[in-house]
Amino acid sequence: MTSIYQKRLQRLCHILKEQHLESLLVAKPENVLYISGFSGGEGVLLITQQEAYLFSDSRYIEQARQEAPFCEFVLVKKYFTEALGKVAEEKGLQLMAFEKDHLTYQQWEQLRNSFSGKLQPVSGLIEKLRLIKDESEIALLKEAGAITASAFRYILGELHPGQTEVEIAGMLEFFMRRQGSGPPAFETIVASGKRGALPHGTASAKKVGRGELITMDLGATYQGYAGDLTRTICLGTVSDRQQEIYELVKEAQERGIKAVRAGVRAEEVDAVVRGFFEQHGYAEYFMHSLGHGVGLAVHEEPRLAPGQDTILQPGMVVTIEPGLYLPDWGGVRIEDTVLVKEDGCEILTPVTKNLIVL
Repeated sequence: MTSIYQKRLQRLCHILKEQHLESLLVAKPENVLYISGFSGGEGVLLITQQEAYLFSDSRYIEQARQEAPFCEFVLVKKYFTEALGKVAEEKGLQLMAFEKDHLTYQQWEQLRNSFSGKLQPVSGLIEKLRLIKDESEIALLKEAGAITASAFRYILGELHPGQTEVEIAGMLEFFMRRQGSGPPAFETIVASGKRGALPHGTASAKKVGRGELITMDLGATYQGYAGDLTRTICLGTVSDRQQEIYELVKEAQERGIKAVRAGVRAEEVDAVVRGFFEQHGYAEYFMHSLGHGVGLAVHEEPRLAPGQDTILQPGMVVTIEPGLYLPDWGGVRIEDTVLVKEDGCEILTPVTKNLIVL
């Protein structure tokens, strides 16, 4: 029986033939995993139009045999570029494409010294395959989203004034691990009070206090696939201003989710939310794109942003995450990961959007 990874490899080989690429060096870890199933991290692939070679060191021989049995394993003793050059010479390869957004300059120099043929930079070959998730990927993304959502629900019963943001982030990450998560999809964000004005305010030693908004952006991983969820809550009595800003962001997020469906351009979804904030005089405080793709990487294509003309298709998974960030005051962000469908979308991070006051 042909595995899902062999099917992906066949699709990639077909692309290489269509684009007249004799071979492709795959070094980005998530692309290696997507094509081969190898999760060791320390490995690269050489894909020709008929064959696949997995290069790694002796620590991963057994893992490669188990996870990527259809790839010929090549032992790396020092530099993968040396082993790669030998295989390329044996196969008589004259052209090798490589991922220009991942290979370092030092690796390129080493590769140039070990391979006498032409090196051709390319981008997006595998990323385009990853745009639309198959059923197995969707199942893993749903599990990652469920673990992430459960961690948010858990932390609501643990928060109290005097805890540091770092402490809260640690509790979130530990809980996700206990629920079956791999490493966090990204550095957990906990930003309270005025620090909420920092869109990527990673957890600090600041202690949370009563009457403060706390923004938490967290993501589990499950078998390599990421979850991504943000909620802002209030610790203690909420002020009228806090409620006002929260309700604006909440409505913006709901409008964004309603705009997601197959056939819509990515920029159109962003424009719905950006236009809403502009109508209410808050456009300058929404300073990032509306969302991004989620999969083996927590930030991948497509991007929901101005100028992005990608047409959303069923099976794409994106975030909808509007936020308002007011200097010297704080901020609010509400984010969900959603699965694009023909007539709308399905939320993969199901927790309430109502302002929670603890």
